[in-house]
Amino acid sequence: MAGHLPDPVERLFDPLSYAMVPLVDGLARHALERLGAFEQTRRINGVPIHYYLIPCRRLAPLPVLFIHGMGDSAVTWSLVAPLVARRHDAFLIDLPGYGLSGLPPGKSFASIADMTAIVSAFVRDVIARPTLLVGNSMGGWIAIRVAETHPDMVRGVVLMNAGGALLDGHRSWDPFIELLSPADAHQARQVARMVFGAIPPPVRELSARGMINLFARQVVRDFISATDEHDFLNADELRQVPTPTALLWGERDRFLPPGSFEFFCNHLSQPYTRVLKHCGHLPQRERPLATARFIKHFAQRIAPAVQPEN
Repeated sequence: MAGHLPDPVERLFDPLSYAMVPLVDGLARHALERLGAFEQTRRINGVPIHYYLIPCRRLAPLPVLFIHGMGDSAVTWSLVAPLVARRHDAFLIDLPGYGLSGLPPGKSFASIADMTAIVSAFVRDVIARPTLLVGNSMGGWIAIRVAETHPDMVRGVVLMNAGGALLDGHRSWDPFIELLSPADAHQARQVARMVFGAIPPPVRELSARGMINLFARQVVRDFISATDEHDFLNADELRQVPTPTALLWGERDRFLPPGSFEFFCNHLSQPYTRVLKHCGHLPQRERPLATARFIKHFAQRIAPAVQPEN
């Protein structure tokens, strides 16, 4: 098959590939600490939830909560959150079962409803102010649910290559689910190519096995198995989102089902939108400067009286 590495090369790449994602995440965690992030854990709805806080050094009435995607963790925001924290208190949450957060008692995964309830309680009890939610992938799905159920706590929502679009139901999502069960190293590298838009091939190849390992964990597999069509976002729900919304989308994302961007763009009410060329599923990792700039501009649009220019 075209692009398949010879067996000796594959045997050399595999150990490095398995180690790459943990290594990068470990470096990101260390960078957050050096940049002044405070690391804390709070028990929310009976679940120990780990998060980082990077406080703004000026008056910052509008806080920002960063919500990661499936298989990821709070450290995915390590390049973006410090830039946003120049104007806003930045909170980076590990969703239940991910990063350093625990799971609901007696459960092997957290459902969308579980995560929505925990994020809502986090905004109410920890941040304690109306907040701008920024969500990538599954994090965008959760952000919409929080805005729907607790609009008084949400000032706005930024969706970055958001998941959860109903589209054609299971027919749209079955190929995506199959992608997360790779049979070999070649298929893992195929997934990496679909996720990343502009990452150099050597780096992308090295990250493939470690990245797919994230999706092979029980917390992810059980979440996928238990999630049904009623959990997804439908067109009517998007039309009724009560808070201002923004879309930041990597145009080379081949990880989400086709039509995901159009679904959000067509059914949200006048979203503030930017498409990033040469970018894939994770703008916060591939285009951190453009991502931080977009978030700060949107924050100014929804709270212009309290968001002065630098």
